Amino acid sequence: MKTTSTTSTAVSTTRPVAPDLPAGAQGVEIAYRLVLRAAGVTDFEPVVRAVFADERGWSRAGFRFVERDDAPYLIFLVEPDDAQRLCRPYDVYRTYSCQNGPIVVLNAERWRNATPEWTGDLSTYKQMLVNHEVGHLLGLHHPDVQCPAAGSPAPVMAQQSTELHGCLPNPWPLEEEAARAGRHDLPLAPPFNR
Repeated sequence: MKTTSTTSTAVSTTRPVAPDLPAGAQGVEIAYRLVLRAAGVTDFEPVVRAVFADERGWSRAGFRFVERDDAPYLIFLVEPDDAQRLCRPYDVYRTYSCQNGPIVVLNAERWRNATPEWTGDLSTYKQMLVNHEVGHLLGLHHPDVQCPAAGSPAPVMAQQSTELHGCLPNPWPLEEEAARAGRHDLPLAPPFNR
């Protein structure tokens, strides 16, 4: 597969190779519902849906994202005060996003402006934000090494909002991240009970 990459100030567009799923694996369905509670935002729902449908995302690890009204997982885009409240007991300082049990909370201020540390564009920041926080929902954690090699794409599970550590900004799971998630042996976040 042909790959392309960008300079150190732009987002990596390398297209990773999909990992092989275990024999007989059917994938795991993740039913979600989108909840928008942020003023003036019109792109939240289409961006999240596009990220979930993109072959570079978690779908290549065998996850199928299905939007349903009765879904056990909720993805919020909220203002900073609501992010602080929904992320408790974690303190996100009204600045960051989180995954907290069955919910993913995306901070609208970050959605609108990214962070000063992010050297890519705003549209790829939004992709990274969705993939990173949903990666936590799928059982993945921050890597021990935030940047494996200077000038390489950062792991999507690295804390790219706060520091790139010499890596290129990257909105998509690296091959090894998709392979790890694709083993389907990590515990998913507990579903929301109605």
